Amino acid sequence: MVMAEKNLVDIRNGRRSRCSSPNESDDSSDDSDHGGGMRVGSDYQAKVPEYKPEIKPDPRNDAILVWAPAIDLSDGKVDEYVNIAKEKHGYNTEQALGMLFWHKHNIEKALADLPNFTPFPDEWTVEDKVLFEQAFSFHGKSFHRIRQMLPDKSIASLVKYYYSWKKSRSRTSLMDKQAKKLSKTGDSDEESDSNGKRSGDEEETPKENGKEEKDTCGNCGIRTTQLHITPKGSLCNSCYQYWRRTGVMRTAGPKRHDHGQHRHNPMKHKRKPPRGMHLNYEDLQVIVNGPLSQADALLKSLDQELVSLKRQVQNNKQMLSLQKHKMVAGIDDVKPPETNPRINARWTNEELLLAVQGVRKYGKDFQAISEVIGNKTEAHVRSFFVNFRKRYNLDEVLAEYEAEHGKSDSSDKLENDEKEDEKMEVEIKEEINGTEDSANTNSPASSSAPPPLLKQPQAPGLKPTTNGKLMLAIDSLLD
Repeated sequence: MVMAEKNLVDIRNGRRSRCSSPNESDDSSDDSDHGGGMRVGSDYQAKVPEYKPEIKPDPRNDAILVWAPAIDLSDGKVDEYVNIAKEKHGYNTEQALGMLFWHKHNIEKALADLPNFTPFPDEWTVEDKVLFEQAFSFHGKSFHRIRQMLPDKSIASLVKYYYSWKKSRSRTSLMDKQAKKLSKTGDSDEESDSNGKRSGDEEETPKENGKEEKDTCGNCGIRTTQLHITPKGSLCNSCYQYWRRTGVMRTAGPKRHDHGQHRHNPMKHKRKPPRGMHLNYEDLQVIVNGPLSQADALLKSLDQELVSLKRQVQNNKQMLSLQKHKMVAGIDDVKPPETNPRINARWTNEELLLAVQGVRKYGKDFQAISEVIGNKTEAHVRSFFVNFRKRYNLDEVLAEYEAEHGKSDSSDKLENDEKEDEKMEVEIKEEINGTEDSANTNSPASSSAPPPLLKQPQAPGLKPTTNGKLMLAIDSLLD
Protein backbone atom coordinates (compact mmCIF):
# COMPACT_ATOMS: atom_id res chain seq x y z
CA MET A 1 0.00 0.00 0.00
CA VAL A 2 2.83 2.37 0.70
CA MET A 3 4.34 1.81 -2.76
CA ALA A 4 0.98 2.28 -4.50
CA GLU A 5 0.33 5.59 -2.74
CA LYS A 6 3.78 6.79 -3.71
CA ASN A 7 3.10 5.98 -7.36
CA LEU A 8 -0.19 7.92 -7.24
CA VAL A 9 1.57 10.97 -5.82
CA ASP A 10 4.18 10.86 -8.60
CA ILE A 11 1.49 10.65 -11.31
CA ARG A 12 -0.34 13.66 -9.87
CA ASN A 13 2.86 15.72 -9.98
CA GLY A 14 3.26 15.05 -13.67
CA ARG A 15 5.85 12.31 -13.25
CA ARG A 16 5.60 8.63 -13.76
CA SER A 17 7.44 6.49 -11.27
CA ARG A 18 10.01 4.08 -12.63
CA CYS A 19 9.71 1.69 -9.72
CA SER A 20 7.37 -1.27 -10.12
CA SER A 21 4.62 -1.95 -7.62
CA PRO A 22 3.69 -5.46 -6.55
CA ASN A 23 0.07 -4.90 -7.63
CA GLU A 24 0.94 -4.27 -11.29
CA SER A 25 1.07 -7.16 -13.74
CA ASP A 26 3.58 -7.85 -16.53
CA ASP A 27 1.14 -6.67 -19.20
CA SER A 28 0.66 -3.31 -17.57
CA SER A 29 4.44 -2.82 -17.33
CA ASP A 30 4.86 -3.56 -21.03
CA ASP A 31 2.11 -1.09 -21.96
CA SER A 32 3.64 1.64 -19.81
CA ASP A 33 7.07 1.19 -21.43
CA HIS A 34 5.95 1.21 -25.05
CA GLY A 35 2.87 3.42 -24.95
CA GLY A 36 3.96 6.20 -22.57
CA GLY A 37 2.04 9.48 -22.82
CA MET A 38 3.31 13.02 -23.27
CA ARG A 39 5.92 14.05 -20.78
CA VAL A 40 5.09 17.37 -19.12
CA GLY A 41 7.31 19.47 -16.92
CA SER A 42 10.38 21.69 -16.93
CA ASP A 43 12.70 18.68 -16.76
CA TYR A 44 11.68 17.58 -20.27
CA GLN A 45 12.05 20.97 -21.98
CA ALA A 46 15.18 22.00 -23.91
CA LYS A 47 16.91 25.23 -22.96
CA VAL A 48 17.39 27.24 -26.15
CA PRO A 49 19.91 30.11 -25.90
CA GLU A 50 19.06 33.54 -27.17
CA TYR A 51 19.87 34.30 -30.79
CA LYS A 52 22.79 36.70 -31.27
CA PRO A 53 23.07 37.79 -34.89
CA GLU A 54 26.31 39.74 -34.38
CA ILE A 55 28.33 36.57 -33.69
CA LYS A 56 29.84 35.14 -36.90
CA PRO A 57 30.53 31.43 -37.35
CA ASP A 58 34.07 30.40 -36.49
CA PRO A 59 35.64 28.52 -39.42
CA ARG A 60 38.06 26.06 -37.83
CA ASN A 61 41.29 25.56 -39.74
CA ASP A 62 43.84 23.40 -37.96
CA ALA A 63 46.60 24.05 -40.53
CA ILE A 64 48.75 27.06 -39.70
CA LEU A 65 51.11 28.65 -42.18
CA VAL A 66 54.48 29.23 -40.51
CA TRP A 67 56.55 30.52 -43.41
CA ALA A 68 56.11 31.98 -46.89
CA PRO A 69 58.78 33.98 -48.78
CA ALA A 70 58.29 37.65 -49.59
CA ILE A 71 59.03 39.25 -52.95
CA ASP A 72 60.40 42.47 -51.43
CA LEU A 73 62.81 40.59 -49.14
CA SER A 74 66.07 39.39 -50.71
CA ASP A 75 67.75 36.09 -49.89
CA GLY A 76 70.83 37.87 -48.56
CA LYS A 77 68.84 39.72 -45.91
CA VAL A 78 67.06 36.54 -44.89
CA ASP A 79 70.37 34.66 -44.55
CA GLU A 80 71.84 37.49 -42.48
CA TYR A 81 68.78 37.50 -40.20
CA VAL A 82 68.92 33.70 -39.78
CA ASN A 83 72.64 33.83 -38.90
CA ILE A 84 71.98 36.45 -36.20
CA ALA A 85 69.14 34.36 -34.78
CA LYS A 86 71.36 31.26 -34.70
CA GLU A 87 74.51 32.81 -33.24
CA LYS A 88 73.04 35.23 -30.68
CA HIS A 89 69.78 33.60 -29.61
CA GLY A 90 70.19 29.88 -30.39
CA TYR A 91 67.31 29.61 -32.86
CA ASN A 92 67.36 27.10 -35.66
CA THR A 93 66.39 27.96 -39.23
CA GLU A 94 62.72 26.98 -38.97
CA GLN A 95 62.19 28.85 -35.70
CA ALA A 96 63.87 32.01 -37.01
CA LEU A 97 61.83 31.99 -40.22
CA GLY A 98 58.64 31.42 -38.23
CA MET A 99 59.37 34.50 -36.12
CA LEU A 100 60.04 36.56 -39.24
CA PHE A 101 56.77 35.42 -40.83
CA TRP A 102 54.88 36.23 -37.60
CA HIS A 103 56.03 39.85 -37.90
CA LYS A 104 55.00 39.99 -41.60
CA HIS A 105 58.59 39.88 -42.94
CA ASN A 106 59.67 42.88 -40.87
CA ILE A 107 63.27 42.08 -39.96
CA GLU A 108 63.62 44.87 -37.37
CA LYS A 109 60.56 43.75 -35.39
CA ALA A 110 61.61 40.11 -35.62
CA LEU A 111 65.13 40.88 -34.33
CA ALA A 112 63.69 42.91 -31.46
CA ASP A 113 61.33 40.05 -30.53
CA LEU A 114 63.93 37.26 -30.66
CA PRO A 115 65.23 37.75 -27.06
CA ASN A 116 61.68 37.50 -25.66
CA PHE A 117 61.41 33.77 -26.43
CA THR A 118 63.53 30.75 -25.65
CA PRO A 119 63.80 28.17 -28.44
CA PHE A 120 62.90 24.58 -27.66
CA PRO A 121 66.17 22.73 -26.89
CA ASP A 122 67.32 19.62 -28.74
CA GLU A 123 64.80 20.00 -31.53
CA TRP A 124 66.06 18.09 -34.56
CA THR A 125 64.43 18.76 -37.90
CA VAL A 126 64.64 16.48 -40.92
CA GLU A 127 67.28 18.76 -42.42
CA ASP A 128 69.40 18.54 -39.25
CA LYS A 129 69.16 14.75 -39.22
CA VAL A 130 70.23 14.49 -42.86
CA LEU A 131 73.16 16.84 -42.26
CA PHE A 132 74.23 14.87 -39.18
CA GLU A 133 74.27 11.55 -41.07
CA GLN A 134 76.19 13.17 -43.90
CA ALA A 135 78.73 14.73 -41.52
CA PHE A 136 79.09 11.48 -39.56
CA SER A 137 79.82 9.56 -42.76
CA PHE A 138 82.59 12.07 -43.55
CA HIS A 139 84.17 12.73 -40.13
CA GLY A 140 83.15 9.79 -37.94
CA LYS A 141 83.02 10.58 -34.21
CA SER A 142 84.85 13.90 -34.57
CA PHE A 143 82.02 16.01 -33.15
CA HIS A 144 84.00 19.25 -33.47
CA ARG A 145 84.03 18.79 -37.25
CA ILE A 146 80.39 17.71 -37.27
CA ARG A 147 79.52 20.94 -35.44
CA GLN A 148 80.94 22.92 -38.36
CA MET A 149 78.06 21.62 -40.50
CA LEU A 150 75.55 22.10 -37.64
CA PRO A 151 76.68 25.34 -35.94
CA ASP A 152 73.38 25.82 -34.08
CA LYS A 153 73.89 22.55 -32.16
CA SER A 154 76.12 22.18 -29.13
CA ILE A 155 78.54 19.29 -28.78
CA ALA A 156 76.49 17.91 -25.88
CA SER A 157 73.34 17.78 -28.03
CA LEU A 158 75.34 16.19 -30.87
CA VAL A 159 76.63 13.45 -28.57
CA LYS A 160 73.17 12.88 -27.11
CA TYR A 161 71.58 12.58 -30.53
CA TYR A 162 74.41 10.31 -31.73
CA TYR A 163 73.64 7.65 -29.12
CA SER A 164 69.89 7.74 -29.83
CA TRP A 165 70.58 7.62 -33.58
CA LYS A 166 73.10 4.81 -33.17
CA LYS A 167 70.49 2.48 -31.63
CA SER A 168 67.87 3.10 -34.30
CA ARG A 169 69.96 3.32 -37.47
CA SER A 170 70.48 0.36 -39.78
CA ARG A 171 73.91 -1.04 -40.53
CA THR A 172 73.63 -0.74 -44.30
CA SER A 173 73.53 2.60 -46.08
CA LEU A 174 70.72 3.70 -48.37
CA MET A 175 72.88 3.29 -51.46
CA ASP A 176 73.62 -0.32 -50.49
CA LYS A 177 69.90 -0.97 -49.99
CA GLN A 178 69.12 0.49 -53.40
CA ALA A 179 71.85 -1.62 -55.02
CA LYS A 180 70.46 -4.75 -53.33
CA LYS A 181 66.98 -4.01 -54.67
CA LEU A 182 68.32 -3.79 -58.22
CA SER A 183 70.40 -6.95 -57.89
CA LYS A 184 67.65 -9.14 -56.40
CA THR A 185 66.42 -10.29 -59.78
CA GLY A 186 69.88 -11.48 -60.82
CA ASP A 187 70.52 -13.22 -57.52
CA SER A 188 67.36 -15.34 -57.73
CA ASP A 189 68.69 -17.21 -60.79
CA GLU A 190 72.06 -17.81 -59.14
CA GLU A 191 70.39 -19.12 -55.98
CA SER A 192 68.41 -21.69 -57.96
CA ASP A 193 71.64 -22.93 -59.58
CA SER A 194 73.42 -23.08 -56.24
CA ASN A 195 70.55 -25.05 -54.69
CA GLY A 196 70.87 -27.60 -57.48
CA LYS A 197 74.58 -27.92 -56.83
CA ARG A 198 74.03 -28.36 -53.10
CA SER A 199 71.52 -31.13 -53.64
CA GLY A 200 74.04 -32.88 -55.90
CA ASP A 201 76.74 -32.56 -53.25
CA GLU A 202 74.44 -33.96 -50.59
CA GLU A 203 73.79 -37.01 -52.74
CA GLU A 204 77.51 -37.61 -53.05
CA THR A 205 78.18 -37.47 -49.30
CA PRO A 206 76.78 -40.93 -48.44
CA LYS A 207 79.12 -42.52 -50.95
CA GLU A 208 82.08 -40.68 -49.46
CA ASN A 209 81.05 -41.71 -45.95
CA GLY A 210 80.85 -45.30 -47.09
CA LYS A 211 84.39 -45.10 -48.45
CA GLU A 212 85.60 -43.47 -45.25
CA GLU A 213 84.10 -46.27 -43.15
CA LYS A 214 85.90 -48.86 -45.27
CA ASP A 215 89.26 -47.05 -45.11
CA THR A 216 89.28 -46.24 -41.38
CA CYS A 217 90.80 -48.27 -38.56
CA GLY A 218 88.33 -49.95 -36.20
CA ASN A 219 90.48 -49.17 -33.14
CA CYS A 220 91.96 -45.67 -33.54
CA GLY A 221 89.65 -44.34 -36.32
CA ILE A 222 92.53 -43.16 -38.56
CA ARG A 223 92.14 -43.34 -42.33
CA THR A 224 94.70 -45.49 -44.10
CA THR A 225 95.14 -47.27 -47.41
CA GLN A 226 96.33 -50.57 -45.87
CA LEU A 227 94.05 -52.43 -43.45
CA HIS A 228 94.55 -55.82 -41.78
CA ILE A 229 91.48 -58.00 -41.23
CA THR A 230 91.61 -59.51 -37.70
CA PRO A 231 89.08 -60.99 -35.26
CA LYS A 232 89.10 -57.57 -33.60
CA GLY A 233 88.05 -55.92 -36.85
CA SER A 234 89.90 -53.95 -39.53
CA LEU A 235 93.11 -52.50 -38.06
CA CYS A 236 95.75 -50.16 -39.41
CA ASN A 237 99.40 -51.18 -39.56
CA SER A 238 100.33 -49.67 -36.16
CA CYS A 239 97.38 -51.19 -34.29
CA TYR A 240 97.89 -54.54 -36.05
CA GLN A 241 101.60 -54.74 -35.08
CA TYR A 242 100.79 -53.76 -31.49
CA TRP A 243 98.02 -56.37 -31.24
CA ARG A 244 100.28 -59.02 -32.85
CA ARG A 245 103.10 -58.43 -30.32
CA THR A 246 101.08 -58.02 -27.13
CA GLY A 247 97.74 -59.60 -27.88
CA VAL A 248 96.04 -56.47 -26.50
CA MET A 249 94.48 -53.62 -28.46
CA ARG A 250 96.51 -50.45 -28.62
CA THR A 251 95.09 -47.55 -26.62
CA ALA A 252 94.05 -44.79 -28.99
CA GLY A 253 92.50 -42.46 -26.39
CA PRO A 254 88.91 -42.44 -25.18
CA LYS A 255 86.18 -41.54 -27.61
CA ARG A 256 84.43 -38.57 -26.18
CA HIS A 257 80.68 -38.34 -26.24
CA ASP A 258 80.18 -35.31 -24.04
CA HIS A 259 76.46 -34.82 -24.48
CA GLY A 260 76.25 -33.07 -21.13
CA GLN A 261 78.64 -30.30 -22.12
CA HIS A 262 76.78 -27.28 -23.39
CA ARG A 263 79.78 -24.97 -23.59
CA HIS A 264 81.12 -23.98 -26.96
CA ASN A 265 84.55 -25.45 -27.61
CA PRO A 266 86.19 -23.87 -30.68
CA MET A 267 89.08 -26.39 -30.73
CA LYS A 268 86.59 -29.20 -31.18
CA HIS A 269 85.69 -27.93 -34.65
CA LYS A 270 89.28 -27.14 -35.65
CA ARG A 271 90.41 -30.75 -35.29
CA LYS A 272 88.55 -31.83 -38.39
CA PRO A 273 90.16 -30.95 -41.73
CA PRO A 274 88.14 -29.03 -44.33
CA ARG A 275 85.70 -30.81 -46.58
CA GLY A 276 87.41 -32.79 -49.32
CA MET A 277 90.73 -33.04 -47.41
CA HIS A 278 91.97 -35.89 -45.25
CA LEU A 279 95.07 -36.71 -43.22
CA ASN A 280 97.05 -39.86 -43.95
CA TYR A 281 98.53 -41.09 -40.70
CA GLU A 282 101.21 -43.23 -42.40
CA ASP A 283 102.49 -40.26 -44.46
CA LEU A 284 102.74 -38.17 -41.30
CA GLN A 285 104.79 -40.90 -39.63
CA VAL A 286 107.10 -41.03 -42.66
CA ILE A 287 107.64 -37.24 -42.51
CA VAL A 288 108.29 -37.23 -38.75
CA ASN A 289 110.28 -40.45 -38.25
CA GLY A 290 111.71 -41.18 -41.69
CA PRO A 291 114.82 -39.71 -43.32
CA LEU A 292 114.79 -36.12 -44.54
CA SER A 293 115.14 -37.01 -48.23
CA GLN A 294 112.10 -39.27 -48.10
CA ALA A 295 110.01 -36.52 -46.46
CA ASP A 296 111.15 -33.97 -49.08
CA ALA A 297 110.30 -36.35 -51.90
CA LEU A 298 106.82 -36.90 -50.46
CA LEU A 299 106.18 -33.15 -50.11
CA LYS A 300 107.46 -32.47 -53.64
CA SER A 301 105.12 -35.08 -55.07
CA LEU A 302 102.22 -33.48 -53.21
CA ASP A 303 103.23 -30.02 -54.49
CA GLN A 304 103.33 -31.29 -58.06
CA GLU A 305 99.91 -32.83 -57.62
CA LEU A 306 98.60 -29.52 -56.26
CA VAL A 307 100.05 -27.59 -59.21
CA SER A 308 98.45 -29.99 -61.68
CA LEU A 309 95.10 -29.66 -59.94
CA LYS A 310 95.34 -25.85 -60.02
CA ARG A 311 96.16 -26.00 -63.72
CA GLN A 312 93.13 -28.19 -64.29
CA VAL A 313 90.93 -25.74 -62.33
CA GLN A 314 92.20 -22.84 -64.46
CA ASN A 315 91.46 -24.76 -67.66
CA ASN A 316 87.96 -25.52 -66.40
CA LYS A 317 87.39 -21.83 -65.63
CA GLN A 318 88.49 -20.83 -69.12
CA MET A 319 86.18 -23.40 -70.68
CA LEU A 320 83.26 -22.23 -68.54
CA SER A 321 83.86 -18.56 -69.38
CA LEU A 322 84.06 -19.42 -73.09
CA GLN A 323 80.79 -21.35 -72.95
CA LYS A 324 79.13 -18.54 -70.99
CA HIS A 325 80.31 -15.97 -73.54
CA LYS A 326 78.89 -18.05 -76.40
CA MET A 327 75.61 -18.53 -74.55
CA VAL A 328 75.11 -14.83 -73.68
CA ALA A 329 76.29 -13.52 -77.06
CA GLY A 330 72.87 -13.33 -78.76
CA ILE A 331 70.58 -13.13 -75.74
CA ASP A 332 70.28 -9.32 -75.80
CA ASP A 333 68.39 -9.41 -79.11
CA VAL A 334 65.82 -11.84 -77.72
CA LYS A 335 65.54 -10.33 -74.22
CA PRO A 336 62.34 -8.27 -73.68
CA PRO A 337 62.81 -4.57 -72.97
CA GLU A 338 63.09 -3.69 -69.30
CA THR A 339 60.22 -1.70 -67.88
CA ASN A 340 61.42 1.63 -66.56
CA PRO A 341 60.42 2.47 -62.97
CA ARG A 342 57.61 4.94 -62.49
CA ILE A 343 58.98 8.48 -62.44
CA ASN A 344 57.90 10.48 -59.39
CA ALA A 345 58.72 14.16 -59.00
CA ARG A 346 58.19 14.14 -55.23
CA TRP A 347 61.25 13.72 -53.01
CA THR A 348 61.11 11.59 -49.89
CA ASN A 349 63.62 11.82 -47.03
CA GLU A 350 65.44 8.67 -48.17
CA GLU A 351 65.67 9.97 -51.74
CA LEU A 352 67.06 13.31 -50.50
CA LEU A 353 69.72 11.45 -48.52
CA LEU A 354 70.46 9.28 -51.55
CA ALA A 355 70.90 12.37 -53.70
CA VAL A 356 73.31 13.98 -51.20
CA GLN A 357 75.36 10.76 -51.02
CA GLY A 358 75.25 10.54 -54.81
CA VAL A 359 76.78 14.02 -55.12
CA ARG A 360 79.49 12.90 -52.70
CA LYS A 361 80.20 9.78 -54.80
CA TYR A 362 79.56 10.92 -58.39
CA GLY A 363 79.93 14.71 -58.24
CA LYS A 364 77.87 16.42 -60.95
CA ASP A 365 77.19 13.24 -62.90
CA PHE A 366 73.43 13.69 -62.56
CA GLN A 367 72.70 10.78 -64.88
CA ALA A 368 74.51 8.33 -62.57
CA ILE A 369 72.76 9.77 -59.50
CA SER A 370 69.35 9.40 -61.17
CA GLU A 371 70.15 5.76 -62.00
CA VAL A 372 71.04 5.08 -58.36
CA ILE A 373 67.79 6.64 -57.08
CA GLY A 374 65.71 4.84 -59.70
CA ASN A 375 62.55 6.94 -59.97
CA LYS A 376 64.12 10.32 -60.81
CA THR A 377 65.34 11.71 -64.13
CA GLU A 378 68.48 13.71 -64.78
CA ALA A 379 66.43 16.92 -64.85
CA HIS A 380 64.99 16.15 -61.40
CA VAL A 381 68.47 15.63 -59.93
CA ARG A 382 69.75 18.81 -61.60
CA SER A 383 66.89 20.88 -60.15
CA PHE A 384 67.54 19.29 -56.72
CA PHE A 385 71.19 20.37 -56.93
CA VAL A 386 70.22 23.96 -57.78
CA ASN A 387 67.38 24.31 -55.26
CA PHE A 388 68.96 22.52 -52.28
CA ARG A 389 72.56 23.66 -52.73
CA LYS A 390 72.59 25.89 -49.65
CA ARG A 391 70.25 23.76 -47.58
CA TYR A 392 72.42 20.64 -47.65
CA ASN A 393 75.83 22.33 -48.18
CA LEU A 394 76.23 20.68 -51.56
CA ASP A 395 79.11 23.01 -52.47
CA GLU A 396 81.22 21.53 -49.66
CA VAL A 397 80.24 18.01 -50.67
CA LEU A 398 81.18 18.76 -54.27
CA ALA A 399 84.48 20.30 -53.15
CA GLU A 400 85.36 17.10 -51.29
CA TYR A 401 84.50 15.05 -54.35
CA GLU A 402 86.70 17.26 -56.57
CA ALA A 403 89.53 17.07 -54.03
CA GLU A 404 89.50 13.27 -54.30
CA HIS A 405 88.79 12.80 -58.01
CA GLY A 406 89.87 16.11 -59.52
CA LYS A 407 87.82 18.68 -61.38
CA SER A 408 86.61 17.35 -64.74
CA ASP A 409 85.76 19.29 -67.90
CA SER A 410 82.13 18.21 -67.64
CA SER A 411 81.81 19.93 -64.25
CA ASP A 412 83.13 23.21 -65.74
CA LYS A 413 80.64 22.91 -68.56
CA LEU A 414 77.81 22.31 -66.09
CA GLU A 415 78.85 25.33 -64.02
CA ASN A 416 78.72 27.57 -67.08
CA ASP A 417 75.27 26.24 -67.96
CA GLU A 418 74.06 26.88 -64.43
CA LYS A 419 75.35 30.46 -64.47
CA GLU A 420 73.58 31.11 -67.75
CA ASP A 421 70.35 29.60 -66.37
CA GLU A 422 70.57 31.78 -63.26
CA LYS A 423 71.15 34.85 -65.44
CA MET A 424 68.08 34.06 -67.51
CA GLU A 425 65.99 33.47 -64.38
CA VAL A 426 67.04 36.85 -62.93
CA GLU A 427 66.06 38.63 -66.15
CA ILE A 428 62.68 36.89 -66.20
CA LYS A 429 62.03 37.80 -62.55
CA GLU A 430 62.89 41.46 -63.23
CA GLU A 431 60.50 41.52 -66.17
CA ILE A 432 57.72 39.93 -64.09
CA ASN A 433 58.27 42.44 -61.26
CA GLY A 434 58.10 45.33 -63.74
CA THR A 435 54.80 44.16 -65.19
CA GLU A 436 53.33 43.64 -61.72
CA ASP A 437 54.37 47.18 -60.64
CA SER A 438 52.74 48.70 -63.72
CA ALA A 439 49.56 46.71 -63.08
CA ASN A 440 49.49 47.85 -59.45
CA THR A 441 49.79 51.54 -60.42
CA ASN A 442 46.94 51.28 -62.96
CA SER A 443 44.44 49.51 -60.66
CA PRO A 444 43.84 50.72 -57.06
CA ALA A 445 44.35 48.11 -54.34
CA SER A 446 41.23 46.96 -52.53
CA SER A 447 41.11 45.96 -48.87
CA SER A 448 39.64 42.55 -49.68
CA ALA A 449 42.26 41.65 -52.31
CA PRO A 450 44.58 38.72 -51.50
CA PRO A 451 48.27 39.37 -50.66
CA PRO A 452 50.81 39.45 -53.53
CA LEU A 453 52.13 35.99 -52.62
CA LEU A 454 48.78 34.38 -53.37
CA LYS A 455 48.23 36.16 -56.70
CA GLN A 456 48.75 34.09 -59.82
CA PRO A 457 50.59 35.95 -62.61
CA GLN A 458 48.46 36.69 -65.64
CA ALA A 459 49.70 34.34 -68.31
CA PRO A 460 48.39 36.19 -71.41
CA GLY A 461 50.05 39.50 -70.46
CA LEU A 462 53.42 37.92 -69.62
CA LYS A 463 53.85 35.48 -72.46
CA PRO A 464 55.21 37.81 -75.15
CA THR A 465 57.59 39.67 -72.81
CA THR A 466 59.09 36.54 -71.21
CA ASN A 467 59.40 34.78 -74.55
CA GLY A 468 61.05 37.86 -76.04
CA LYS A 469 63.58 38.00 -73.22
CA LEU A 470 64.29 34.29 -73.59
CA MET A 471 64.88 34.67 -77.32
CA LEU A 472 67.24 37.61 -76.76
CA ALA A 473 69.17 35.67 -74.13
CA ILE A 474 69.45 32.62 -76.41
CA ASP A 475 70.60 34.78 -79.36
CA SER A 476 73.26 36.41 -77.19
CA LEU A 477 74.49 32.95 -76.11
CA LEU A 478 74.66 31.74 -79.71
CA ASP A 479 76.63 34.87 -80.78
